Amino acid sequence: MLPLLNDKAWPGWGRVWLLAPFFILLSLFWLTPLGKGVLLSLESDTLFGESTFVGWQHYRDLLSDSRYWRAVLNTFLFTVSTVSLTITLALVFAHSLLRCNRRIQGPLAFGLMIPGLCPPTVLALLFLLVFHGKEGLLNRWVVDPLGFETINWLSDPDFILSAVVIQAIWRWTGFMAFFLLCALNARSQEILDAAKIDGAGFWTRFVHVTLPLIAPTLTFCLIYLIIDCFAQFAGSYVLFGGSGGMNDAGLLLVTYAYQKAFIGAGFGSGAAVSLSIVPWLAGMLVLVAMVPRFIWKEGSNR
Repeated sequence: MLPLLNDKAWPGWGRVWLLAPFFILLSLFWLTPLGKGVLLSLESDTLFGESTFVGWQHYRDLLSDSRYWRAVLNTFLFTVSTVSLTITLALVFAHSLLRCNRRIQGPLAFGLMIPGLCPPTVLALLFLLVFHGKEGLLNRWVVDPLGFETINWLSDPDFILSAVVIQAIWRWTGFMAFFLLCALNARSQEILDAAKIDGAGFWTRFVHVTLPLIAPTLTFCLIYLIIDCFAQFAGSYVLFGGSGGMNDAGLLLVTYAYQKAFIGAGFGSGAAVSLSIVPWLAGMLVLVAMVPRFIWKEGSNR
């Protein structure tokens, strides 16, 4: 052992030196920008020259900002829709892959993961072809053959947010299916066999056995998706050119922060919008963190 890391020479300091690089990088690339952002949100929007301290003024302005509350509502609708549909589809795909032949299970799982491996900007550019007016692939291959009226996904306020949701679902469903497939493969076969012997059907086994067993993985997927939804920027930026679409129907919190800071030339206001995301996100994550306890409690009661 190196003398520097020898606990006898430096009691308790060996672990500190091993962890030091992590905390140094954390301070440089996360804590420092965060602290600067907090200070920026308390200063005026002056871009050039000396800025003045305005305290909580930017945050008070948000309380009466209708566009901000529209962005909050859109972000929550986008997050709930994306997370619920993605997890549901991922569970279906994971169970389907579980029943596939082992030789093709790996290639199929990798194929489902490809959208999640693509850079979000590239994926958004591809979806311009999917949503582009009457000639978009979604209209030509799905909407028109089913006999429905053509939808202008990027201009109709009733469907703008749906377009962003579809894009996010396409990106993450396969990735979440892979994680859930790993969790399903890790289930105790003895517990499943015991449930079958007791006469439990597929749905009963899924609710009372499978869900409690995969609850930690399910919670990880939920947290991952929620954070990604609140950080969604590249997809909506490419689709709507930095705006929130018609009537702000697709305006998200991160997009609004960008508009405030770079389009409206108000970095203080933009920083306030960015930091206001923290309590909304934290609230949702606290609720999601309670999922395993709720599932285990319900499973044991039934």
